[in-house]
Amino acid sequence: MPLCFQFFRPSKNGFQLVVFAMVLVFPSLQLEAQEMMRRGKRHKIELEGESLRPAKAFQITHSVCPIAGEHFAKARKMRRWNAVLLNVGIAEVTVSMLAIDRGQLAFGITSGLAGGIVEAIISVRMKRIDEELDLGVKAYNQCMLWR
Repeated sequence: MPLCFQFFRPSKNGFQLVVFAMVLVFPSLQLEAQEMMRRGKRHKIELEGESLRPAKAFQITHSVCPIAGEHFAKARKMRRWNAVLLNVGIAEVTVSMLAIDRGQLAFGITSGLAGGIVEAIISVRMKRIDEELDLGVKAYNQCMLWR
């Protein structure tokens, strides 16, 4: 006789229903009590209601879950280099505008092209940062779940 038939037979008593409901609710309560990490806006992570940048998330998680710490460290490093690349891209575009204004058309176009390429590289890196943060959050939640 199948197990589900025993719980849902016409002559069921209240005790069986309560036990069945507790069996279903208990794992969800355990998941709710865990320290679950979520992705926030603009490369931020939320842990216990606090919004963290990847550097702070790395400090918190690298001792608890080294796999998640690696992802946050990589995202932290990429964010820092993005700031440098952003300044280079802005400088290239500015030099391009000044060169075109002064009549150095060939140099201005090349410099503008270089600035555009740097900006394109930054946008690709931003997507990669999002992927690393997603992987880090997933790894941290897995560590906390099986801890």
